[in-house]
Amino acid sequence: MEKNVEVELLKKPKGFTLIELLVVVAIIGIIATVLVSYGPQYIQNAKQKGTMKDIGALATACANYTAINGEAPASGIQEGIITPGNAFVVAVAPEHMPICPIRDKWGNPLMVYTGVKTAQFGGFTPEMVGKEDFIIVSFGRDGVEEGFIYDPHDPEHGAFEIATMADYGKDLVNWNANWIRSPLIK
Repeated sequence: MEKNVEVELLKKPKGFTLIELLVVVAIIGIIATVLVSYGPQYIQNAKQKGTMKDIGALATACANYTAINGEAPASGIQEGIITPGNAFVVAVAPEHMPICPIRDKWGNPLMVYTGVKTAQFGGFTPEMVGKEDFIIVSFGRDGVEEGFIYDPHDPEHGAFEIATMADYGKDLVNWNANWIRSPLIK
């Protein structure tokens, strides 16, 4: 009986067979191909959705501020890039939102127009806006203004499809807590 135990102890453990190794390598190759092909698009999609979430939260904070004060935060003062400590950020944070985002998920500055300054945004006129209006904009992945012009007679004009990576460079625009330039929801 002792001899059998010694024989068992002397046997070397089995390794992987060539077939098993080839299967593992093939699976890793397939996963790598999928990640290389679709990975960048998933990353850009996540950044776009995150930016839209931040803009939506900021728009809700602006709407709450407007409901209480009768005018948008820093109404008639805020035009363009928001920076820490400027009148807009001070009006919104921390009472209406704990932390005010000042950049989109691509690292580009968010643009905000309030009150009569919203008429500076493409397609808006002084007759269309008042002290309670606000516009929040991300210039997308490339950080370059697309030149979107709002058409009040065709509100769906601002919807776009994501077909290529370049589409992540399109502007995201929220006016008074409503999307006027954003991707189509699928």
